[in-house]
Amino acid sequence: MAAVGNSSSGASKFMRNFVMLFILLALVVIINGKLFVHHDPNIFLLGYGISVTTIIFITFYIAHTQYRDPVENIFRFNLNAGKKMPFISIIVAAYNEEKLISQCVDSLIRTSYKNREIIVVNDGSTDGTAQVLGQYEKYSDVKILNLKQNIGKKKAIAEGLRIAKGELFVFTDSDSVLARDAVERIVNIFVFDDTVGAVSGHGRALNAEKNIWTKIQDSWYEGQYSIKKAFESVYGAVTCVSGPLAVFRREAVYNYVPAWANDRFLAKEFRFATDRTMTAFVLGSRFIGPTLQKKFADSPFVKGTEYATRDWKIVYCKSAKVWTKVPETIGKIFKQHIRWKKSFIRSIFLTGTFYWRKPFLAALRYYLGIIYVFMGPFIVFRHLILLPASGQFLTGALYLGGIFFVGLLYGILYKLENPKSDLWVYRPLMSLMSTLVLSWFIFYSILTIRKNVWHRG
Repeated sequence: MAAVGNSSSGASKFMRNFVMLFILLALVVIINGKLFVHHDPNIFLLGYGISVTTIIFITFYIAHTQYRDPVENIFRFNLNAGKKMPFISIIVAAYNEEKLISQCVDSLIRTSYKNREIIVVNDGSTDGTAQVLGQYEKYSDVKILNLKQNIGKKKAIAEGLRIAKGELFVFTDSDSVLARDAVERIVNIFVFDDTVGAVSGHGRALNAEKNIWTKIQDSWYEGQYSIKKAFESVYGAVTCVSGPLAVFRREAVYNYVPAWANDRFLAKEFRFATDRTMTAFVLGSRFIGPTLQKKFADSPFVKGTEYATRDWKIVYCKSAKVWTKVPETIGKIFKQHIRWKKSFIRSIFLTGTFYWRKPFLAALRYYLGIIYVFMGPFIVFRHLILLPASGQFLTGALYLGGIFFVGLLYGILYKLENPKSDLWVYRPLMSLMSTLVLSWFIFYSILTIRKNVWHRG
């Protein structure tokens, strides 16, 4: 059996190395094409195109060759043997989720990590959520908080944190389902490394097989985690510990709860950026922490215990699986991405103020990514409208081909991570939709950023 396992592992490694070599050669061909075959006389746009291609390769290469799931060696060599395992608080806020909340809570109860409490906050739901949650009051480790009125996700979670006793805070969304061992895996990372302030799990679509829209999103989720978060995790600087499974060390985040729950942007309460903002407070603890502690010094979250600011690491655990419901219609996808882009804009003025202090490649990719988001729509307009209008039809065809090809590369990596799934074929479609349609929402998001309407999807 061992020989078979080694052979299988060797074959898998060979395939991965082959794919990476293919990606390298493909991107070299693309860069040479930009320089010598389809040379753009505009030096700035030429540089833009080459930098985008280069950053894609660097991200793929480092995520593939440098990332290691931080829990694997801990389990393999039993590195936490004899260490005390902490008491944790699992917290979820729900608003009008009577159809899905039971799936979520059931998965929390089934989790293999038992030294815990589960706090479910019913954020003033007007449907049958309270009745569904009532059936869980019989469990000794489950606490149900029924709020009289809807106060929003951040403030609802803050209410749960007021009574939370855990050394670690585990957050999930009310429409998400956790793998049985997901929490246990992440807790072991914190126990092993006391410099880790937060850990992100690995999210996929719970309803992936519903229709073409959910299949497209599932193929996209895989890359967002196993490529983007893996890249950032190599440097201990993950920029968004995503809501489906986000775990924070108490001392890394507790003092910042009032700043998070009452986040303001452009002189108005900002209800978006739930995940990004809390992540930013941990990433930037050493730089912005003292100011936040001073500003909310009278809050129970600060006055009781003032934790020392530290240069925390934030990592990603690929083997900690969680599935979340994704939008099933194109309209709901649009609304969700508008919300995400508002969160992105907010993060520029928070994470962007200190992320340059992080490792060079991580910071370079972060700030170039901001430029790409705002430049992208103009590049689309130039290649598909302006240049073809002047007779340069080949430019548009090559541009679309490039977008499709990059999506195909992501799709191939999806297939390597999920060899039994055929959803990888939908990944190029997400690249096309993201570039040609969703990218334009950045401008609408800017114009409507003060409109705090939450769209769940």
